[in-house]
Amino acid sequence: MQNIENTLEENPTRVLVAGATGYLGRYAVCAFKRRGCWVRALSRPQSVEKLSTPGRFLEPAVRSDIDDLFVGTATDSDTLDGLCDGIDVVFSSLGVTRQQASHWEVDYGANRTLLDLALDAGVERFVFVSVFAPELWGSLVEPREQFVDELYDAEISQTVVRPTGYFSDMTEFFEMARRARVFLVGDGNARINPIHGADLAAACADAVSDDREEFAVGGPETFTYDEIAALASRTLDGRVKTTHVPKPLAKAVLAVVRPFNSRYYALGNAFTRILSTDVVAPETGSHTLADHYERLASRRYSN
Repeated sequence: MQNIENTLEENPTRVLVAGATGYLGRYAVCAFKRRGCWVRALSRPQSVEKLSTPGRFLEPAVRSDIDDLFVGTATDSDTLDGLCDGIDVVFSSLGVTRQQASHWEVDYGANRTLLDLALDAGVERFVFVSVFAPELWGSLVEPREQFVDELYDAEISQTVVRPTGYFSDMTEFFEMARRARVFLVGDGNARINPIHGADLAAACADAVSDDREEFAVGGPETFTYDEIAALASRTLDGRVKTTHVPKPLAKAVLAVVRPFNSRYYALGNAFTRILSTDVVAPETGSHTLADHYERLASRRYSN
């Protein structure tokens, strides 16, 4: 297979980035482009304009780095004819985030469609981003892990990347601090080393050139959740109160929620586990959470 670092203009590696309008997807476009790749990006029709503007978590505008913009809907195979034609590597970070969609429809179904298209087109490698410690996520990641199992069984070279957590996730703690109170489950001593999108995208792009089928990755700094709350407070120059919700109480509340909203129950159950468990993986990258929070604060004060 052609080396991903090949920068010869006459024969660059051709990469499809699925999820290009999302937090990680934007950084992936930049990472592959910096390595001399030709980049095709998949975008839903309603999201095309997002590629030309910075994202809500400070991710960059990437339209100028895209060689071919393919407009289609990953959950509708009828809109994807030719998507993988001429592609060497498929990179997918597709998954349900805030949109009201089914995890089985997107996390499994959309990625399965991508894999089928890649197999039909003779794509050489598929790089897929899942989650670190999937057992903590419960039913939320069952569709994603079902796809991982099928990816391993497919006749294609693959890499599954498992990040601890994104800086975009850490923005939620910053927003709570902005409202002067951060809520944590447990004693706040569980640890995590979250990773910036640019550092994770670089690791994903580099992984195309090695033979790892799967690897976990985190950022260069490890924090307790109490330390993350304190960092957000210092950045905002405010007195932020941290409220520790006992784990048994959180579980009791979730038990009440469960009959009425299974989605919120699943989310709450996952985050209850994550916030009370160490989520630490091998370190990489150089971006710091303090710098991320400073940039968020600067944007806030400039608006």
